[in-house]
Amino acid sequence: MGKYILSVDLGTTSTKTVLFDDKLKVLASARHEYPTSYPRPGWAEQDAESWWDALVATVGEVLRGSGVNPGDIAGIGVDSMSSMALPLDGEGKPLRKGLLWLDRRAREESDWIQDTFGEELVSISSNHSDPSNFAPKILWMRKNEPEVYEKARTFLHCNGYLVYRLTGKYSMDISEAGMSQLCDIRTGQWSDRLIGLCGIDREKLPPVYASTDVVGGLTGEAARATGLAEGTPVIAGAMDNVSATLGLGLRRDGQAYISAGTATNAGACTASVPTDPSMLNYHHGVPGLYLVNGGVDYGGAGLRWFKSLIEEERFDVIDRLAEEAGYRDDVLLYLPYMVGQRAPLWDPHSRAVAFGMNPDTSRKAMIRMIMEGIALGVRNVFRLMEEKGAEIDDIVMTGGCANSPVWTQIFSDILGKNIILPGEMDVAPLGTAIMTAVGVGLFADFNEALKVQTVRAEHEPDREKEAYYGDLFKAFTDLYKAVGPIYEQLDRIRETYTI
Repeated sequence: MGKYILSVDLGTTSTKTVLFDDKLKVLASARHEYPTSYPRPGWAEQDAESWWDALVATVGEVLRGSGVNPGDIAGIGVDSMSSMALPLDGEGKPLRKGLLWLDRRAREESDWIQDTFGEELVSISSNHSDPSNFAPKILWMRKNEPEVYEKARTFLHCNGYLVYRLTGKYSMDISEAGMSQLCDIRTGQWSDRLIGLCGIDREKLPPVYASTDVVGGLTGEAARATGLAEGTPVIAGAMDNVSATLGLGLRRDGQAYISAGTATNAGACTASVPTDPSMLNYHHGVPGLYLVNGGVDYGGAGLRWFKSLIEEERFDVIDRLAEEAGYRDDVLLYLPYMVGQRAPLWDPHSRAVAFGMNPDTSRKAMIRMIMEGIALGVRNVFRLMEEKGAEIDDIVMTGGCANSPVWTQIFSDILGKNIILPGEMDVAPLGTAIMTAVGVGLFADFNEALKVQTVRAEHEPDREKEAYYGDLFKAFTDLYKAVGPIYEQLDRIRETYTI
C-alpha cells in the first residue's frame, strides 16, 4: 500500500490540495481560485469545470513540488462547501452552473416545503427547510428550468462531482445527504417519504456513502488529466465543516468547535440523534456521531468586505486597528447577517446592520465592531444549544479568523470560554486526510489517526469584560428582534423596483 494521502478541499473561493505523509504531516500544498457569478440579487453560481480545473492544477503543482511517486499515494479524499446542487446529463456533463450555498433563489420552494409538510420533514430529517439546501434548489430547477430537470441523470454536490470526475461513479457522502432535506437522519440514507412528498424522481439521486467509504478507483482518463496513478482509491469525503471538525480532533460526545472562515460555523458533537430543527443537524465523519451546528453565514467574509471597502490590503493592519480601538472606546453593534441567515435564525431576508455610529466613529472602531458582531452571533448559537441541554466548556477554534490573536481573544471574551487553537490550523484538509487514511486502511481507526493533532495556543476570557459583553449581547439580540420586520419589507421593495 502507498504511504501518502492526497486531500482536496473545495471551498467557496478556491480549492486547496494538500499532500500528507503516513504521519499526516504536510509535504506540499497548492491553492487555485475561481470566480462566483451573481446573475441576480440572491443568486450565486459557479462553473463546475472550474472546480475540476482547480483540482488538476493543484494536484499537478503538489506532485511537482513534492517529488512523490503518484503510485505511492494510498488514497484521495475530497471535502467541499455545502449546500449546493449541480445537475448532470446522461453523459455526466453539467447542464448548468451549480447553485451554491449562498444562493437564495429557492425561497418559494423552501417555504412550500415548510408549509406543506414541515413537521414531517423535521421528524424525519431533524432539519428545517431552507432555500440554500439541496431539495429546494432541485424543485426550483424543476419549476423554472424544466428542460434541465428532465435532462438531468443525477444531481450532485460539488465534492460528489469531483469524485465522479475522478472515478466515473455518482455518489453523495452521508454528511451532505443529511443537509439535503431528503435524508432520514437516523439511517443516513435517502427517505423515500420525503422524496415522494417533494415530487423528485428517486432515480435522479446518487447512492449515499459513509464518508470513509471508497467510491471507486481513479479512472484512466482522470489519471492522464491529473498525473495520478490509475486505480488510486477515492473516498466519498464530506462537507468541509465535517472535515474541519474532525481535523480539530473532535470525535467524542459534547466536544464543541468554531470553524471561523468565510462562514463562521459553531457547533458540537453528539452521540444521540439531534432533534432541534433550529440548528443544522447531520452525520459526523466518525460513525455513530452527529454534529449540531449553527453560525454566521457571512462571518469572516464580512470583515473581508469591510477591509476591501476601506481599501486596506493587509490583515495585520486590520488586527492592529482593532486592538487600538479598545473594547469600550465606542459602543457599537453589528448584526453580521449580510446574506440571509440559516441556523439558528432561519431568516432569508436578513442583511447586515451597523448601529450606534456618531460623527467621531473611526474605522478602527468599526473594524472591532464587526469582529465583535460575528462573535456575538456565535454566542447566540451556543446560548441556544445550552438552553436545550448542551454542556459546552472549552471550544476548539480554527479558520482564517483564528489567525488573528486579537479576534480570537474577542471570541474568548464574548463567549466567556477558553478557546483552544490546534497545532495544525488547516484542519479541513487534515480531516479529509484522516477520513481517507482510515478509509483505505492506513490507520486502524480515528483515535489512532488523531494522535497527530497538537495544541498551538489557548485564549482565556478576561473576566473584567464579562458584565460589559453580557449587556452588549442583550442589546445585540434586542436589536435583531427590533429590525427583523424591516428585512422582509426591504426585500419586497427590492423585488418591486429591481429590474
